Amino acid sequence: MPIKKLLLILSLSSTSLAFAAESAVMTESAHLNVHGTDLSQYIAPSSYAKVNLSESFGQLISESQILSYQPDELHKYYRDKVCEDLFWFNCNYNLKNIKQYTGVDLKQESGLIGQSFSQINAHRVIYTSLGMDKQAHPVSGAILIPQGSEPLKGVVLFYHFTVLNKTNIPSNFAKDEFKLSKTMASTLASDGYAVVMPDYLGMGADEFAVHPYVIYPEVNALSGIYMLDLLKKIQPNLKYKLVNNQIPLYISGYSEGGAYALWTAKILQDNKGYLAAHGYSLIKTVPMEGAYNLSKVTLPFLLDNSASKVEQAPYYVADARIASFTKPGFVANVLNSYAHFHLNDNESAVFSTGFSECKDCEIKDQAYNLAGLLQSPAAEIVKYKLIYKAANETGYSNSDNSILPLTNVQLLKNPQFIDQVEAADIYNWRATTPINFLTLEYDSNVTRLNSETAYAAMAAQGSSSLNLTVIPNQNYKTKSYMPFSDMNIDHPSGLTFMLLFARNQFDESSPSVSGN
Repeated sequence: MPIKKLLLILSLSSTSLAFAAESAVMTESAHLNVHGTDLSQYIAPSSYAKVNLSESFGQLISESQILSYQPDELHKYYRDKVCEDLFWFNCNYNLKNIKQYTGVDLKQESGLIGQSFSQINAHRVIYTSLGMDKQAHPVSGAILIPQGSEPLKGVVLFYHFTVLNKTNIPSNFAKDEFKLSKTMASTLASDGYAVVMPDYLGMGADEFAVHPYVIYPEVNALSGIYMLDLLKKIQPNLKYKLVNNQIPLYISGYSEGGAYALWTAKILQDNKGYLAAHGYSLIKTVPMEGAYNLSKVTLPFLLDNSASKVEQAPYYVADARIASFTKPGFVANVLNSYAHFHLNDNESAVFSTGFSECKDCEIKDQAYNLAGLLQSPAAEIVKYKLIYKAANETGYSNSDNSILPLTNVQLLKNPQFIDQVEAADIYNWRATTPINFLTLEYDSNVTRLNSETAYAAMAAQGSSSLNLTVIPNQNYKTKSYMPFSDMNIDHPSGLTFMLLFARNQFDESSPSVSGN
């Protein structure tokens, strides 16, 4: 049985940095030093243009209730999910550690269901949000609303992870192969929170457009903000436990969505009065596993050959094979987005010729180039495999997973591209509301250095309340891609477990006074 590791928790109160393990607490004032690593080399001065909010968006176009979740169904689903295809002793290991570190006892229904409800109604909405062309676009999203007599604890605005298959979105419910909606219903809605989840531009109702991926974070953040008023239009008589007569709002997201969550907190802070005018009060933001530092951390990580540097500084990759398999998909999505929105779809300006051609990218006798494959309806794993195979044609491999062979080398010297990457950074600003970062100790896709630099830089800026929780991978097991074995969780499997840590973060700030 593997040895469990304690959580590493860094918290900021005023000007101090604290490391907590068991009952010992040590403080130090060096914000740019996290557990012995000097982070200053990964941090650059940042400026942020204000993103203005407008009452012109967030208009409800259509709404439909797609299905309902029952408490016993959600308990069985989530318990099975954390034990899926595991050896019995690793299933028990997961259940034990979930109870120890999150307080959720999955052996009984009442351990997961934190608030009494008859069912959770799942709605698909189509509404308007700001597009890349500065015009209103019809976009879609999912809303989960617990039904019961007890006032809800608040609203969680959640931004989803990267998907290559555009059907794997929150509002697709039963057809989403990741079952995100059901997972969110099991972990957050079941605890007394209404949950709103945007599908993003270029997905869902907007699926025929190109998704403005990662380096265009503002529009994706706005697609979530403009969902908040829809709850009142769907179920106007919902009761909440209020804070100063306002609905408590919590913001979160995972991976791609982690950065959008942090952007959302910044946008709302810059638009003082917007939330209050809509009846909300921002209580806490909990970004998970986000690429907050694209220019100084994520892009260098992609360009680095991390194949032989497992669990080593500065990137602390968990499994080089997972990093190697997923890097091409990430790069394809980023550069295709840049080519579309900045270069009039000039793919040759961003990709190497061999990668862009996507040799042998054929599905059901239909051949695709790289851009066409990203827009195709192919399944998630099929796209990743074909993109990885196309990368191999350029010399990219498991033993050398630098993305340099996949790119047009001139792009990396292009000041406009560099400026766009830097403009997407969201790690160096002063927050006036609580921010609680969650990250895995080792991550093969989004290195924890993103969270560490965001924590350190925002602390140095004088943010009033910060927290960084590092979750040891070996405390939770998932099914392996190798037969007859289980493995430590990694980025693709982390959300299932980390949502309960986010739930704890919300609960500790949840109001106790009820209101209408």
